[in-house]
Amino acid sequence: MSNKSLSKKWLYTFIVIAILALVTCAFALYYKEYIIATGTGLVFGIQAINIFKWKRN
Repeated sequence: MSNKSLSKKWLYTFIVIAILALVTCAFALYYKEYIIATGTGLVFGIQAINIFKWKRN
């Protein structure tokens, strides 16, 4: 992300992606698909970082 101000559309996009990644991670752990759970856990972490960066700006 650049230093430019981002619109609220991006915040909502980050939140939706983070929620979907977390739900997918939970289902993957339930079905013991650890590779998928790891990947979606990483996506959730990156989106959480994006949300915090957006809030800070």
